[in-house]
Amino acid sequence: MKDGMKESKITKHRWVLLAIVAVVGAAIDLWTKHLAVTRLEHGVPVPVVGDYLQWVLVYNQGAVFGLSPAGWLPNWLPINIFFIIFMVSAIVFLLIYYWRLKKDEVLMHVGLMLVMPGAFGNLYDRIFRGHYGVVDFIRMGIPPDNYWFIYNVADIFVTAGVVVMLVNFVLEAFAAKKTNHTDGGLPPAHVVNDES
Repeated sequence: MKDGMKESKITKHRWVLLAIVAVVGAAIDLWTKHLAVTRLEHGVPVPVVGDYLQWVLVYNQGAVFGLSPAGWLPNWLPINIFFIIFMVSAIVFLLIYYWRLKKDEVLMHVGLMLVMPGAFGNLYDRIFRGHYGVVDFIRMGIPPDNYWFIYNVADIFVTAGVVVMLVNFVLEAFAAKKTNHTDGGLPPAHVVNDES
């Protein structure tokens, strides 16, 4: 959503803010993954809020948000290489999109800032833990069997960023609809009502 009054606070130094959020967010993600790898036993749940929230260390080699492309990838392309290419391409695309944003599109800036640390955090795992996979360790759901996929802090950043961008799109759609509704009842400016 466009908000010119916040331009000087958020978007004036947008590249500095993007770098800070990306570095700090990725550092938090990698630190929590380090704690998970060094303090959790693989596959053994540790209750946090009963069984509704657990720490469970797993290594995810082939899925993003629970979805795996393994079924349609060619045999000659390793799935980890596919994810590295995909994630690097996505980061480049997002940076170009960020660069092309108008400076008054505050929520879009915030959303993309949040996505970037998640992208870098999981890309690190794909490159440096490729033989294991991405470290996931957060599991939520309703016991005993209704659990969401296991995820990590990087996934939280990405999800939060996407939610902010979706909110922006919804607000812009409502604003456009309201503008069109307001203008719809007025006659065109060039029409002159002359019945003399």
